[in-house]
Amino acid sequence: MRHLLILLILTIPALAGPPTEAPAGWERKLIAAVIIAEAGGEDMKGMKAVYEVIWQRGVQRKRSLYAVVTQRKQFSCLNSTTPTELVQRMSQHSRYKWVRDELLKFPPLTVHTCPAHLLALATNRANHYHAVGVTPYWAKGEVGVTIGNHRFYKLK
Repeated sequence: MRHLLILLILTIPALAGPPTEAPAGWERKLIAAVIIAEAGGEDMKGMKAVYEVIWQRGVQRKRSLYAVVTQRKQFSCLNSTTPTELVQRMSQHSRYKWVRDELLKFPPLTVHTCPAHLLALATNRANHYHAVGVTPYWAKGEVGVTIGNHRFYKLK
């Protein structure tokens, strides 16, 4: 019982409010797995851009990064698998260690996904993305920023 209580106490901050620090522990492993699953075929800039979106959603929705990526139907890589299974699969990817140990060491430091008509500020990071060649209904005419095989959007 004591171990369960300690685990619960350690988990609550990760599930609570918006991110203020880089992810740690289990959350860090899962965020790394999501980034690899979504953009593992991209260069480092593409993976950083996905991290920006995850971070921006956490800030805007006042949710932890874990809560952002596990929200239903938000990241397709988790639509038909569990977080544990995704981490197990993606941890075999050649860039997983770099994402987990280097990219996620800090909050996103650069702004790659800011649309050209906005100042390159952290508050102007994209909060949505989709594969290039697809015009999602939610884009509502926004042009977006293309990075690799994804287009990033800053939606209101």
